[in-house]
Amino acid sequence: MRPGFTTRAACLLAAGVAAVLCGLILGEYDLVRGGLIAGAIPLVASVVVRRAQVSIASQREPGPIRVAAGEAVTVGLSVTNRALLPTGSLMLEDQLPPRADGRARFVISTLGSRESRSASYRLPALPRGRYVIGPLRLRLTDPFGLIDISRSFRSTTTAIVYPVVDPLPPTSLPRSWDDGDNQSSHSIGSHGADDASIREYRQGDDLRKVHWRSSAKTGALMVRHEERPWLGRTTVLLDTRAGAHASSGVSSDDPRDSSSLEWAVSFAASVADHLVRAGRDTCLIAGSALIRPSGAQDTVIEDELAVLPPGADRELLGSIEIARADARESAMVAVLGAVDAESLSAFSDLRARVSRSAAYAVLVDTTSWLGRRVGPSSFLETGQAVAALRAAGWWVAAARQGETNATVWARVLEQASPHSLGDART
Repeated sequence: MRPGFTTRAACLLAAGVAAVLCGLILGEYDLVRGGLIAGAIPLVASVVVRRAQVSIASQREPGPIRVAAGEAVTVGLSVTNRALLPTGSLMLEDQLPPRADGRARFVISTLGSRESRSASYRLPALPRGRYVIGPLRLRLTDPFGLIDISRSFRSTTTAIVYPVVDPLPPTSLPRSWDDGDNQSSHSIGSHGADDASIREYRQGDDLRKVHWRSSAKTGALMVRHEERPWLGRTTVLLDTRAGAHASSGVSSDDPRDSSSLEWAVSFAASVADHLVRAGRDTCLIAGSALIRPSGAQDTVIEDELAVLPPGADRELLGSIEIARADARESAMVAVLGAVDAESLSAFSDLRARVSRSAAYAVLVDTTSWLGRRVGPSSFLETGQAVAALRAAGWWVAAARQGETNATVWARVLEQASPHSLGDART
């Protein structure tokens, strides 16, 4: 265990030892007593400070810190003196994640016996991700500057910086979003579960729903179950390929202004959050990952997107294969970067599996971020890609730098609503 002597304490201790030796050699016992006192001062200070070190505890705010990208992170701490004697001034320093600049260092004045004091500090806006903050390091000194000891605590804080989630306008979903799953009612028995679709008669049941064959078989009056609609489903497909997106290289408080990928992630998170809150069964396909939340207020999608890295794949075929298996009879919202002809052909095939008039795509115009074409020459111009997707039956809107999620979402629904309402009437 390091004694923590400062240069001043080391000099005082050396002078005390020298005085004791000289006193013994010369027979000057007063000099010996003075040397013993000088050498004992730093030793006593070390014992007192180390005792105070054992009696200090720190506590962090419970649970992870969750903020949106572009927002400052506020970290709260509580320091308690559990000893009967007061402490000196305490200098605290929290270990910051590598991507955070600067130091979280601050001083707390004397703590009385059993006294607690809270402290907090703010980190600058961090990029999307999951960060570990801590552990806390405590520096203890005595009033004479003889001892300097550091102590490291074990507890840490997790900060989750999720993509920006904007509230979308409360526009009613087109009726065609309920095609297949939600529009028509299905009885449980139509799927082969005859026993599950029959129950015992209850007072007030409609006699026209009596199932006479089951009644004769069981000896009790049985009725058919009420038919019920299936919950509508929506699949959000997010293009995370690094080569299909662009970065302007200009730093901004809003990460969406400097990266088309961050804009796409934010839009996908906003749409998924909007649909989950509306009570729809929603899942997200990002690269090779299929994310399916549970519960109306679940934050699984936001937390997964917080740590989602740019994809290394050059093609979208992997995501489309997952969507092809998951998106039958469901609505589809695709958020895409730059695409090539092969991907568009796969999207045409995927369109045939999606619920009627419920295939929507937002194509990020990467040239508005970079000012020039992105990726290899096989990538189509934004206008060509939009026209090809529309020809395949998708409702498409192009998104440019600076446009809000709400604006693009409203533009997509405005395209589809008149047609879907007409289809519903037919």
